Amino acid sequence: MPVKVSPKQGGSIYSFESKENAVKAPPEKKDDGMLLFIKRLAKASPGLGRGAKFNEAQQQAVDFLDWKLEPSELAAAKKVLLYLFIGLGALFGVLTYASAPEQLAPIGPIELPPAVLVAAFLAAIGVMAGKIISGAPASAAEKEKTLSIAYMPQIISYLAMNMRLSPNLEKAVEFAANHGKGKIADDFKKLIWDAQIGKYGTLEEGLDSLAYKWGNYNDDFKHSLMLIRTAVLEADRVKYEKLLDTAVEDVLEGSKEKMDVFARQLHQPTVYLYYFGILLPLMLAIVLPMAASMAGGVFGNPLLFVGIYNVFLPVFIYVFGLSILGNRPPTYIAPEIPSDFPGLPKRGVVDFFGAKLPYAPLALAVLIAIIFVGYSVDAANVAAIKSDISVLEPEKALDAIPSIVLPVVNAKIYFVTMLAAIIGFGAATAVYLYGRFSARKKVQDEIRGMETEFKDAIYILASRLGENRPMEDALRHSIEFLPKSGVAKNIFKRILENITMLGMTLDAAIFDKNYGAIKFIPSDVIRSGMRLMVDSSQLGVNVAARSLINLSLQIRNTQKIDEMLRKLLSDVTSMLSTMGTFIAPIVLGVVTSLQQVIVNSLTANCPTAEATAANTASQTGSLSGSGGLASMFCGSGESSKISPAFFTLIMGVYVIEVVVLLTYFNSQIEDPKNKLHSAISISKALPIATVLFALVAFFAANFLGAIG
Repeated sequence: MPVKVSPKQGGSIYSFESKENAVKAPPEKKDDGMLLFIKRLAKASPGLGRGAKFNEAQQQAVDFLDWKLEPSELAAAKKVLLYLFIGLGALFGVLTYASAPEQLAPIGPIELPPAVLVAAFLAAIGVMAGKIISGAPASAAEKEKTLSIAYMPQIISYLAMNMRLSPNLEKAVEFAANHGKGKIADDFKKLIWDAQIGKYGTLEEGLDSLAYKWGNYNDDFKHSLMLIRTAVLEADRVKYEKLLDTAVEDVLEGSKEKMDVFARQLHQPTVYLYYFGILLPLMLAIVLPMAASMAGGVFGNPLLFVGIYNVFLPVFIYVFGLSILGNRPPTYIAPEIPSDFPGLPKRGVVDFFGAKLPYAPLALAVLIAIIFVGYSVDAANVAAIKSDISVLEPEKALDAIPSIVLPVVNAKIYFVTMLAAIIGFGAATAVYLYGRFSARKKVQDEIRGMETEFKDAIYILASRLGENRPMEDALRHSIEFLPKSGVAKNIFKRILENITMLGMTLDAAIFDKNYGAIKFIPSDVIRSGMRLMVDSSQLGVNVAARSLINLSLQIRNTQKIDEMLRKLLSDVTSMLSTMGTFIAPIVLGVVTSLQQVIVNSLTANCPTAEATAANTASQTGSLSGSGGLASMFCGSGESSKISPAFFTLIMGVYVIEVVVLLTYFNSQIEDPKNKLHSAISISKALPIATVLFALVAFFAANFLGAIG
């Protein structure tokens, strides 16, 4: 076997280090987060699961996932979680009863103590959590099935690619395992290990076992593996190539069909996000004032509104959104750009039209400036009311303006200042996110452009290699043929310079830690393609040419699948974008004023305390006046009302939360696992949404206040 020649000694650029054919165990796989959670719960009381057995679906999922999980552990975890929530329900129920022992809450035609409702609610959560734990293996297996939609065509393409060079199934499986991604690649690595230690008589036997293991979740993949296995037995070269082509085409078509089904299934959960994130707050703005007017107490407590709108609903939307994202096949993962990437501005600084500005102080300045503008408007309005001689009672006129009182400094904040604070927070967040991530996003877009060009660049390189040209000549011609290509200018040119000027081998010219051509190219697509070029070049330029052409076709197929999924999801992503940026702030801006109109309408005819005392003796239970049905909405008087300004503040915070969540989920559906895309999307949507909310809330308050 050839031995690597150092650059100083000269030698072939295709030289490589000798490697021992040692049996290597597959890397240890980290346990799934849900599996660890189940095991920790089971340790709390392992005896609760004694004698339990998996049902057929659970057993199949556990075997597929290779989870080291016993039936007793799953059953114990389910019961521990159930008993935990029942205990929490009892505890909070007792605390609620102790704080208000005589209070009753109307539930339909009956009235129950709030303590019972709290206990029942937490117990119901425990039941649902137990069902989630019980179905966790099946859910995890289903998630792996969805993720495999993107990875399986790649694995089959790598198998076919290697077998076109040499009809050796062992080498093809090893090549696919080293270059593939996801659980399927891990299973291939485990297959090689199991075959080497004697678990299977032959690799073919193990491959058949793997095909049927995945066949329960993806029949197209099983069929493609069978075709590849059949190709090994085929002596006719034409039929051999045809079987390999059919294997690749079948798994590609199957993936396209499954992605079409996924895109259709995603539409309904997106509609649910609209219901939960926008329509539900609208309905609660109607229901909660009615409950507060009738029962008061906890329903009239402002903290209830804070808990529902600013805690419960955002958490629910977040969890529901994560369940949607978990089913999104990662057809493409954008390159990760670290914060210390060469060429980026100094940390904490943003390049703004040539000026280097610190983005954190700039965001703070934007927030203060916008709040100051709102405060100035309110101050001018207050001064105008005090100086207006036509206003007989200025203090009452000022009290009529929606406002909140800061508890510590005892300062009154009026409506416009509060809306300005909401706008300012949105604008400041946008400035901060844009300043922190925009430069990295620009670099990421440039590298993604290089990935798009990569398939064409390596095709040109392969064409020149196919003419029996040496690698240096093929690289030089590719650079001249593609003068505007980022791959040619930034990678091929650097490789050629390293070979001709530094005397490096091809491997070192590309992968050297100090001078390698892809040292600052954090792209898995380009890195794996370059590794394939180096490995295949060791077998000659003709083998390298065929390998690179096959790789070009494989990358093209992967990009076509990603583009197809993006088109299928365009309706969903455009809906989420519109909901987050425009519909949510407009609807919720109207809700802020509508809630006060509803409260005023319900309590407009409520008698004062003096009138109630005077009429107590004369009331006969009729439905007229302030008795009967009308008195139902006067249960607790002013104590049941939440101030308009405080409710607007609650809704303003909720708008920020829901816009961030909807924009985040939309960006992750568009571009999964790309935090840079999510941050920039939020920075663009949040200022628009907060401005819309403030304008709608302001004009709706004035309009509805005038007619109500």
